[in-house]
This record gives sequence, structure tokens and C-alpha cells, in this order.
Amino acid sequence: GLLVVISLAKSLAEKLETNVLQCVLTAFVSFLLLTPLDAMEAGTFLDITRVSAQSMFLAIIVGIFSTVLYKKIEGKGIKIKMPAAVPPAVSGPFESVIPSFLVITTIWVIRLIIEALFNSDAMTLINGTLGIPLTMLGGSLVGMVVVKIFEQFLWFFGLHGTSIIQAVMDPIHQVLEDQNRVASVAGEIPTNIISMSFRNHFASIGVVGAIIAILIVAKSKQYKEVGKIASVPYIFNIGEPALFGIPLMLNFSFLIPFVFANAVTTIVAYFAFYFGLVPIPTGLAQIPWTTPPIISGYFVTGSIMGALLQIVLIVIATMIWLPFIKVADKQICIEEAQ
Repeated sequence: GLLVVISLAKSLAEKLETNVLQCVLTAFVSFLLLTPLDAMEAGTFLDITRVSAQSMFLAIIVGIFSTVLYKKIEGKGIKIKMPAAVPPAVSGPFESVIPSFLVITTIWVIRLIIEALFNSDAMTLINGTLGIPLTMLGGSLVGMVVVKIFEQFLWFFGLHGTSIIQAVMDPIHQVLEDQNRVASVAGEIPTNIISMSFRNHFASIGVVGAIIAILIVAKSKQYKEVGKIASVPYIFNIGEPALFGIPLMLNFSFLIPFVFANAVTTIVAYFAFYFGLVPIPTGLAQIPWTTPPIISGYFVTGSIMGALLQIVLIVIATMIWLPFIKVADKQICIEEAQ
């Protein structure tokens, strides 16, 4: 939560061309104002879990709201104006006092209203009204399949589907991942099949099938060269050489496997976890998406079964791609012969 509110406020302030440092500080204070405290005999205290993954939705809303409001107040000229001779390093803090004060006061009033009307706090209210429905959607098999199809559909038309999807789904899947981590630390069995680990290391196995299919059946010079070049980066899940080299984007010969192969492997992986064939990712090892398959499957599940599941998914993806690669390769062989 802290990382999100700080980085989001900084990025948005830069986009709005306003005082970056002051917006970050204002958003930070606003976030802490809305973060609930816990009570104990010696007084109140801020539990570190209150500013972790469970507060990401609150952090996103506060970061956007406080920065935009700061910009609007500043745009109205409501600030302490210093003489032109005063250096910016001195005048800057003075000019930001009133906008920051008004933003933080507004946040404080919102906190009082929430406590009075709902007898609750902002984080609980937001997680209940926004977080839970989104988490249910993002944490369901249907939601995950729709996300993967839409992601690949964007890629097909030249848009970075992963980056676009991440902006919406990362907070949801990170919350689910953190719930698994908390359960694992407590000695309990994680219950969220879909999480960040599931999305990165099991639901994203699809395009690799095209590379393996090329290495197996390609006879054309073009595909043989592309297979050699694209195979090494794809060990680390880097797919751009394949996307541009085959090419896959805007290539309607590969529309079906490109858009739907990931969805198929997502469904297979989900039921492997659902029926207990593979342990659910623990959340303890949150490794980057560039970690090679098989290795990543073992680490995120803590079991060799995770690695075996990835091998099965790669085989399935390859079988989906094989007939399409054969047809396209045959056509390229004819063109090369001519």
C-alpha cells in the first residue's frame, strides 16, 4: 500500500506537471489518515499489515484523488504567492502549504463522514464495496480465462496486452497472493488457486508452444532461423522475438492459437490445482515472471508437481500450435522455392 500510494502519486503528479514532491507527501499523509489503527492496552498502534497488499485499493484511490485535487486547487491560484526574487527552493514549500492543507483537510472530513455514517473505516469500506467484487471476478476461473483471452487479443493487434491488463489485475492478484502467503506463514493450506503466481507461471504458458512447434516441424529457412533466435529468450519468457519474427501479431493464420492457447492452459492448470493434483502456490516465493518454466513451477508451489504441471502445459500448448505452424511453414517453403 505504501509503495503504491507513493509511486502512483509521483507518476500522476509528473503527468499533471505539478509539484511532485509535495503531491507525494500529501498523498502519503492522506493515506495514513484513512488507514485504521488498532487498539491495545497501552494505546493505539498502526499494524504493518494495514499498509500491505490489503490496502492497495485504498492506496490507488487516495493517490489519484489527492493528486488531482491538489492540481485543481493549485490551478485556481489558491496559494501563498512569494515575490519573484525569492528562489524556487524557498518559494516552493510556501506555495504548496495551502493546497496540501486543503487536500488533507478534505481527506480528514471524509474519514469523519465514513466513521459517522458507516461506523467503519475507509479501507474496510473500499475493500468491501470495490475490492471484494473485483477480487471475486479476478479470482475466478471465468474471470481469469476472459482476462487471458483479452490480453492476447490486444497483443494480436499490436498493443502490449500484458501491461494493459496488469494495470487492472495486479492489485487483485497481489491481494490473493498475499492471502496465500499469510495462510502459509500461519501453517495453513493456501486456498486461492488464482493469484499472481498462478497468472505469471501457469496461465501465461501459450506462445512458447509456437516456438517448440517450429523447432519440431519447421522446414522453411525463415522459420528455422526464427526458431533459433526466439527459443533462447523464451527460456526466460521473453516473447518479442517470436511475436515480431514469425510474426504472430496481425497474422490471421495464427489468430486462434495465439488468442486461445493461454486460455486452454489456464483451464487445465486451474483444475490441476482444484483437484489437488498440484499444491496451490504458497505465496512465500514471489519470483519474477522471467523465471524459466519448470524452475518457477517448483518454487511457487514448493513441489516437484508444480514443475511437472508446467511441462504438461507446455506440451498442450505445443500440440495446439503444431497444425497451424505446419500449414504456415508449408506455405513459406513454397514462397522460398519460388
